[in-house]
Amino acid sequence: MIADHARVNEALIYRYFPNKEGLYAAIIEKKIEKLAPLLDRLRHAAETNESAERVLHEIAGAMFASVEADPQFLRLFYFSGLEGHELSRMFFEAYIETFNRHLGSYILSKSREGVFRSIDPTLAARAFVGIVVHYQVIQTLFPEAERIRNREEAINTFVDIFLHGVLVRPSAS
Repeated sequence: MIADHARVNEALIYRYFPNKEGLYAAIIEKKIEKLAPLLDRLRHAAETNESAERVLHEIAGAMFASVEADPQFLRLFYFSGLEGHELSRMFFEAYIETFNRHLGSYILSKSREGVFRSIDPTLAARAFVGIVVHYQVIQTLFPEAERIRNREEAINTFVDIFLHGVLVRPSAS
């Protein structure tokens, strides 16, 4: 199927990737290469006075774009993780944990500036990613699920929930 999709001879696939692990490793490597601009963006945002809402909106947008560009990768990643495949662990450590560390560093820098309240930056990063990824998992793994919102509405809602919570704040009188 891969050879057909790539419009090449099957033997060529086996020449470059002698087994599934080799192919999967190459896929992971390509995904990791695409992470660099996002990490640079977080580093830059940590050093500027940009709106946290704008930065998180951009991050969520990049996460959506990544899954929209390759929804099968999300399926493959979850499947391989559930099967305990070693390469899924490699991807988790090299991609997901790297991204979470950078997002956590951004959150920590904004906490130190007083933009965010003092909070565990690792848990906060995982919470934000979790909000976005959970929506994407549902939409990808269960395509029959009703689309709750369009992309922009979903991103705006997730960023708002992360930054402001869901409780109504009493107005100052």
